[in-house]
Amino acid sequence: MDTNEISSSGFVTKDDVIDSNVIISDIKEIETKGYSSLYTGTYLGKKHILKGLKPEYKNKLFYENLLKKEFEISHPLDHPNIVKTIDFKHIPDLGNCIMMEYIDGITLKDFVERHRVAKSQSRRAKNIYDKIFNELLDAMSYFHSKQIIHRDLKPSNILITNNGNNVKIIDFGLSDTDDYLILKQAAGTKKYAAPEQLIPNNPIDCRADIYSLGIILRNNFPKSYRKIADKCAQQDREKRYSSANDIKKELKNRKIKNISIISTIVFVLLFSLSFFVTKHFASNETYNINEKQIIAESSQYIDAQLKIIEEKINEGAVSNIEEYNELVKLWHNLTTSDINKWVAQIPTDTPFHNDFINHWNTYLGDNIKDITVPYADWMRESFQLIFDNLKPGEEIVADPENPILLTLTVDTDTDF
Repeated sequence: MDTNEISSSGFVTKDDVIDSNVIISDIKEIETKGYSSLYTGTYLGKKHILKGLKPEYKNKLFYENLLKKEFEISHPLDHPNIVKTIDFKHIPDLGNCIMMEYIDGITLKDFVERHRVAKSQSRRAKNIYDKIFNELLDAMSYFHSKQIIHRDLKPSNILITNNGNNVKIIDFGLSDTDDYLILKQAAGTKKYAAPEQLIPNNPIDCRADIYSLGIILRNNFPKSYRKIADKCAQQDREKRYSSANDIKKELKNRKIKNISIISTIVFVLLFSLSFFVTKHFASNETYNINEKQIIAESSQYIDAQLKIIEEKINEGAVSNIEEYNELVKLWHNLTTSDINKWVAQIPTDTPFHNDFINHWNTYLGDNIKDITVPYADWMRESFQLIFDNLKPGEEIVADPENPILLTLTVDTDTDF
């Protein structure tokens, strides 16, 4: 656990304290800011975290109550992505302490910096961020369902385990719930706190945590999360998502749209490949001068088009829909309709008609096979870049008139 980033928040009274004689050994202090103190200690053979109060705050009713409130809110929580609060103990020399499970991991901020996945476009990086984001949403949905508002969500209060990259939300020291009528003063970390959260005596709801999530996404996640981040972090809470579950629904709808687009891409490639899966051979007929010219010109045309396609692929993926559509259309026409220019010149009742079609497919297949995979990669990478650069309210859909192409739509009813 990265100890320098851990937030300090908490409360405690001596009433109802579990004052046991169980020995906690190997106690080591962790450097923290604020009024709370953190320690690691071994209890029943396992390493734990102990959270208490710094000497100057001990026995002060306000801070003792704050520590006790944190324990009472967090102790009932039982979720794989929330740190487990185990007990509340009075420990000699330390005073009242919350005992929590020890997390072998680092903060989200350190995780991003260490793994340098924020700027990566790789599938692995995307899978890591999707996993972290979904686990954050699961944890938020869970404690919000318990009427708990965290009020201090930030990268230093989100740990990522070293084993499995699992999310663990920590530090419910500033959390609140409807059950408490005390200690409801304005609180939070200014950079991540919702505007309404910093106003004394102002009622807040789970949308305050949604705002914090938006700032976390902006600062730590790739651009593909920008639209969600912007809606989460709206100044007007009425324009934010109403819950973590609403974000889940949007992610599901977006995934369906992405699958639709990707399915179209796969269909185009398979449709193209179908022309040269089977090897064709021209007959041994003796062709006249016109027929030989048709074969030569068509072969030269295929070479020229493939050269253009290969050059554009080598230039790299594009983030502009018009540039994307231009190459996709070029590929599609070459593998579907371009042959018609020559077939139209050949009488259907001649042997050369079928011979030419066989020649086209054979020649195209032999020359296109080496760039089929690079072309598929180019399509996928370009689609991701286009998606990452969408503005608020914009969506990518398949062109209704030509499904192989992409088109941009704008949701005019979206609040941004």
